[in-house]
Amino acid sequence: SAPPAAGSHVADARFAALLALDSAGMVALETVPGFFEPALLPVLAALDARQRDLDVRGAVGEIGVYHGRSFVPLALLRREGEAAVAVDCFEEQQHNRDESGCGNEAAFNATLERFCCAHDVVSVACDSTQLAPADLLAAARGPIRLLSVDGSHTEEAVLADLSLAAAALAGGGVVILDDAVNADWPGVVSGLARHVFEAGEGEDRRLLPFALGYNKAFLCTARWQAVYGEALAPLGRKRARFLGHDCAVLPLGWIAAHFAND
Repeated sequence: SAPPAAGSHVADARFAALLALDSAGMVALETVPGFFEPALLPVLAALDARQRDLDVRGAVGEIGVYHGRSFVPLALLRREGEAAVAVDCFEEQQHNRDESGCGNEAAFNATLERFCCAHDVVSVACDSTQLAPADLLAAARGPIRLLSVDGSHTEEAVLADLSLAAAALAGGGVVILDDAVNADWPGVVSGLARHVFEAGEGEDRRLLPFALGYNKAFLCTARWQAVYGEALAPLGRKRARFLGHDCAVLPLGWIAAHFAND
């Protein structure tokens, strides 16, 4: 595959520092409020590497950024010319129906500055369930290749966010759904199940699971399931069926095991 553009080397180096886990960068990231499993970094690196091999391009982004702890690694994975989009209701907490995290735009922006990844970041302050796909695509300057979904955790909100993600995803894109098997937030798996089984989108837009782990479900369209499942297989501990699909099962992770979403 083609090497990354020269301008992406700096961001690559910063992500590599986080990937080292014992680096000052990772220690600093752990001081940002929020939940992010350090062992997710190799998973993100594996997905990004496979996308580079396949020449899958597009923005990165997250729905529900809180203070930016899980947004920073995504922003540091960008290649030259790729944007990052952050969707959150921020101070408009009337949209946070289940109080699943009180965002703060000033704190989020401070996190981006601290980790030197504020360039080409577009923040969209809104209720994500009311965001039109065209508006998300405009903010991202095109389709999105890596999108974390960690917004409101009600069944209806998750269903809406997944439909939005599916409509904005690049060919070969991946969606990472937070709290997918967290008993404290049953609306997430309920919303995911409805998305998988109710067939609201066409087959080329329906998101299906290819891996579970670290409190996340990893999703893509049917065409790419085997490709990404293979990419994460070396990081898995077994395979299992989930919502009718064969998935790599990664470790649960210490945050999910000990803290859930307290």
